Amino acid sequence: MKELKNKQFKMPYLIAVTGNFGTGKSLVGNILCKKGITVIDTDDIVANILASKNKVTDKIVNTFGKVTLFHAKINKKALANIVFKNKSKRKLLESIIHPVVRDELKKIIKVNKAKKIIAVLIPLLFESGMERNYHEIWCVICSKDVQLKRLMKKGFTSEEIKLRLNSQMNQSFKARKSNFVINNSKSINYSKKQILKRLKLLARLDRSRHLFLSK
Repeated sequence: MKELKNKQFKMPYLIAVTGNFGTGKSLVGNILCKKGITVIDTDDIVANILASKNKVTDKIVNTFGKVTLFHAKINKKALANIVFKNKSKRKLLESIIHPVVRDELKKIIKVNKAKKIIAVLIPLLFESGMERNYHEIWCVICSKDVQLKRLMKKGFTSEEIKLRLNSQMNQSFKARKSNFVINNSKSINYSKKQILKRLKLLARLDRSRHLFLSK
């Protein structure tokens, strides 16, 4: 695993929060928000893109068929049923969406350029080759049993979960490639303690720049 070097940070300091389906990236995002840190969720960016008619949605319908369209919006469930069963189609969808997400991320980060820290929740960080864009990478992991229980509680079937997990890189690989790993298999408080410990480390390393962390 890469280690964070004690060096003067650029502003803002960009943290990528990644992890596989159902590991708890949103929980990490919520904890960071409560600490006063700006959090950008790429899933929200994608949802906003798919929520209205635009060049991206037109291309998706033209590529994957009208079955992906429902009341002028993309039917995400229908689209998922197509792309998660076929690797080449999934890659094709990613080639349509990822460039737009990158552009939107740049715009949002530019708007928030005065912030000390920006955390970006990005599930497919390594799969999309975007890891070089961040100063530090956090990986959220959890046990398979906990992961399955959480996802089934959200209404996903075992088949849907299997298809999505098979489309992502191995959890241990992502953990090894990251600067910091959050074990989210236990309580929220357990995860929070890990995150706060890391934030305190960042504050110490950047004491000369008075890195702001709200209490």
